[in-house]
Amino acid sequence: MKKAISVLACIAVTACAAPPVTTNFDYDTAADFGSLKSYDWMPATGNAASDELLVKRIRTAVDSQLQAKGHAPAPDNPDFVIAMQLSGKTAYGGSTGVGMSVGIPVGRMGRISVGGGKSKPIEKTEGTLVLDFLDAKSKALLWQGIASGAVKPGLSPEQQQQRINEIVAQLLAQFPPKPNE
Repeated sequence: MKKAISVLACIAVTACAAPPVTTNFDYDTAADFGSLKSYDWMPATGNAASDELLVKRIRTAVDSQLQAKGHAPAPDNPDFVIAMQLSGKTAYGGSTGVGMSVGIPVGRMGRISVGGGKSKPIEKTEGTLVLDFLDAKSKALLWQGIASGAVKPGLSPEQQQQRINEIVAQLLAQFPPKPNE
């Protein structure tokens, strides 16, 4: 029983330690999402083109999610194409402080304090992934999903893929949109 509680506590702590990701989506309410069966990828551009391994991990996660929903890759004649945008920025939130003070007694009741401190802003990197699903023929935007959150540097390639899989699953939970959304 104690072992089961320790495992559950460890899982809970690990789950809470992952930086939160926010997702949002929008779509064309006139689009017929039921007719979208096949897809292809547009070439990576901008920031996405500069990180080949990250793009590959994201595409793998999206492919897996879409295929689980019944969509098939079709490079020759897709119903929709997917464009990917990546961006990142450094955000500052709060600060950490380090200081020291020394009290020197003076006389019977007096004291002089001498000290100092420094404050350093807390820096974190935030990333944004945007997936645009476009009509293959007209290139009209059908659906857009955006995921934003803190980037966790220092993860192994396997951990990176796992985190990307989780983020993409959360993002694509909203595709295709339900009729009453």
